[in-house]
Amino acid sequence: MQALEGKVAVVTGAASGIGLGMTEAFASRGMKVMMADVEEAALAREADRLTRMNLEVAPQLTDVASFEAVEALADASERRFGKVHVLCNNAGVSGGGGAGPRPIWEQTEKDWDWVMGVNFWGVVHGLRAFVPRMLAHGEEGHIVNTSSILGLTTGAGSIYGVSKHAVARLTEGLYRDLATAEAKIGVTLLCPGMIATNIITSARNRPQALKDAAEPTAEARAAVAAMDQRFKTQGMAPREVGEKVAQAILDDQFYLLTHPDNMAGVQRRFDDIAHLRAPSPAPPLT
Repeated sequence: MQALEGKVAVVTGAASGIGLGMTEAFASRGMKVMMADVEEAALAREADRLTRMNLEVAPQLTDVASFEAVEALADASERRFGKVHVLCNNAGVSGGGGAGPRPIWEQTEKDWDWVMGVNFWGVVHGLRAFVPRMLAHGEEGHIVNTSSILGLTTGAGSIYGVSKHAVARLTEGLYRDLATAEAKIGVTLLCPGMIATNIITSARNRPQALKDAAEPTAEARAAVAAMDQRFKTQGMAPREVGEKVAQAILDDQFYLLTHPDNMAGVQRRFDDIAHLRAPSPAPPLT
């Protein structure tokens, strides 16, 4: 895209964290932003705050795990602002806050349904709901899918890691499909490292129907609290991520890693594959 001013963006997971950082970065550049999130109170609060700053935003309560909800988001976006030019499939959950760290074979069907429903199917639903409309209006556009550095590296078994690898491959395929269609739509795969967000405590938004019977142990609760504190004190500011995303859109940059030091873990994985080695341990997250 040549410019962002006057264009329309849709951001999922926009009530906090990276989604809010992108919303602020876009709106400050003169974009109109439809803010989607499942956390109603936080969404209303942040949309009101930004509106009082004379930024053009609007909230839409959305559960991205539901295609019908994302389709309703697309309809609402067009009614409010018109043609959508930038789509950020950003909503995500960590899967943390359960009974404690468990090997991949002990994670339940409900665990899989919750994390994959938001992290992977939320992206699929966004593409299905918005891409045909973006192709139809034919103007320049861009799609940002939020994966993670854990979507490019290896490590212990986690549904989160699986979901983010799936998003990475999905986004690479999206890029090729849009290129084949000669569409004027760019693509960015956002792979954040440690960001000062609320993702570690995302179990607060886990649907009742997808909760497991087992209550978190004291050790599990302490581990979640410690990790949450680490992310919020040591992580990159979400607005800084938003600024990087805005620039990546203007630069038509596909791979976007927030922390260059994390490339060492990506290279280690590729080296393991190239040399037919077993997966190396996960590198420290930065």
